[in-house]
Order: sequence, then structure tokens, then C-alpha cells
Amino acid sequence: MYEICTKMASASSIEHLKQLLINYFSREGITSIALTYYKQHTKTGNKLIYDWVSAPLRAWHEHYLGENYADIDRTLESLEQGLLPTFWDLDCQLANAKNTREQRMRQESKEFGIHQGLCIPLHGPQGDFIVLVLHQRINEAGLHHWEQKQYGWLAIIQCYFHHLRQFLLQDAVSAVKLTRREQQCIQLTAENMRLDAIASLLGVSQRTVNFHLQNANKKLGVNNKYLAVIRWLARH
Repeated sequence: MYEICTKMASASSIEHLKQLLINYFSREGITSIALTYYKQHTKTGNKLIYDWVSAPLRAWHEHYLGENYADIDRTLESLEQGLLPTFWDLDCQLANAKNTREQRMRQESKEFGIHQGLCIPLHGPQGDFIVLVLHQRINEAGLHHWEQKQYGWLAIIQCYFHHLRQFLLQDAVSAVKLTRREQQCIQLTAENMRLDAIASLLGVSQRTVNFHLQNANKKLGVNNKYLAVIRWLARH
């Protein structure tokens, strides 16, 4: 566990980070993996921030998203408030399906070769959360003794989620376009200049400086000028 978390800390890209996770679980005997990162909840219309799937599961994952099966997946819905991994067996899910659409979803997943799975949820600070689903096909054994492995896996996913959010934040900040005046106000704030000194140097009022700093805050997704400075300087 320590080894992969150390590697994640030095991952060079979001793709590199993903591959580290795929390789780790492949060594555990689990090759069918899907990850979805939701803004708030799993229902259609909510923003899916990020997702990926390992090659053996790609066809099913694309079909699942295309059919909006997240709307009726009660296992997935339960994870919106859940903190611990949830193990499921497809035959049990099929037997307990509440309606024909859910029954069809379970039957189709079975036809794709899925037998059992483990859903690992993690929640972010703003209602966002990710779900990593480890799938086990018939004649596979990667999830055997999952009860003894789950907490180590949970720690690894926590590490992954931390670095994933950092990469996504870097991408978001890199896309932000500040005006020349907003950049000047941020840069001078970074140089420990007070509001009145910035206003005097730029030949504008303190109110105008504050206006530009507040605009920069909004664009960078923070609520004060000091956090804005940190995010802005991190990309330069």
C-alpha cells in the first residue's frame, strides 16, 4: 500500500495516476474496473465530473452510461450516503429487482460476463464523490477475502482521490483567463502589498482594486485573495 501511494504522489499526469491504480488491482487479480466522479449525486442531469474504465469493461460501461442506468441502480444510490465498501452479487440483485427496467439492467450486465462486484465510495468536501467499482467475472477470484482487503483498498482510493482532485484543479485553474488588471492585483498581493498601496501604484481607487480581486476569486473558485494568490501562482 505504501509503495503505490508513494508512486501516486509523484504521478506525472492524470493518465499516469489512473494507470497506477489499474496496474495495482491487476496484480490483485482484478482487471475489470470502473470509476465515476460525481458532482453531487448519481442521477441523470447531474454533472459527471470525470470517469474512466479499464479495457475489459469498456463496452459495458459505455452501455451503462448510455442507458442512464445510474438512475435506477439502487446499489449506486445507496453509496451517496455510504462510507464503507459495498459487496454485491449479480444473481441476488437480479432476484431482488424492483421493476422490469432494473431487471433488464441486471440481466444485461450478466450477459456482459459480470458476476460480482465491490463498490468503494469516497466523498469530497463539497458534496462531490467518487465510486470505484471492482468487477469480478465468473471463474475470477480477485474479490475473494475482500473483507480483509477492503480497508487497505479504501486507503489507496483515498490517496488516489486526493491526487485526482489536484490534477483536475490544475486543469481548471489553467483554463481560467484573468484580465490584465486582475493579474496585476493578484501579483501585487502576492508581493505583500496592501490594498491602498496597490491602488496608489496602479492609479485607481481601493474599491477598484477590491473589485478586480473579487472577480479573480470567483474565476479561481476561492473566497479570498490569499487563496487566489496560491492558486494563481501554482500555475505559473
